[in-house]
Amino acid sequence: MPDAAIPFYIDLKSPYSYLAAHRALLLEEAGETTFDWRPFTLDITGRANANREAFLRRARYLYRDVRRFAGPLGLTIKGPTRIYDSEFASIGLLFAKTANIHRNYVSNAYRSFFDRSLELDDAEAITSLIGACGGDTANFTAFAESEGRVALAASRAEAETLGVFAVPTFIIGEELYWGQDRMDMAMTAAGVF
Repeated sequence: MPDAAIPFYIDLKSPYSYLAAHRALLLEEAGETTFDWRPFTLDITGRANANREAFLRRARYLYRDVRRFAGPLGLTIKGPTRIYDSEFASIGLLFAKTANIHRNYVSNAYRSFFDRSLELDDAEAITSLIGACGGDTANFTAFAESEGRVALAASRAEAETLGVFAVPTFIIGEELYWGQDRMDMAMTAAGVF
């Protein structure tokens, strides 16, 4: 097992991050390694607005592709009905880390979002999820209104300094491994496999 937690960038709206996060949670449960769960909020609105038809073709393919990987893992992935801003949910992840409920938060956020029972940009829904995972909702509300936004901006700046451009991304030493299909390579490089 690696000495330090492996930096792992995710976006809670990313289906490929969901696949990698599912496997990462299993590795943590088995005691194989630990991850430093870091939010990286993708901005896909610009791409969607630039060429709507091309964006929709890509999205349809992406969800067909991701289901090829999700099926064997027993995961359900329904495509979203609109484009989500996952910034508030990312602040939720940062808070969940401080409360040591991040594994439960990540697992439940992904499962609920991809079965369409969670709106990632609904502050009330994310606050409720924090409470369901064992977090103090009053503390989360205060965090989200102040230091959470600052922490998210700092996380984003750090990710960009490290060269992160998309998710899921694992950082092993100075090497970036982007994509759920690179997870095995990253874990081998980290000495997990």
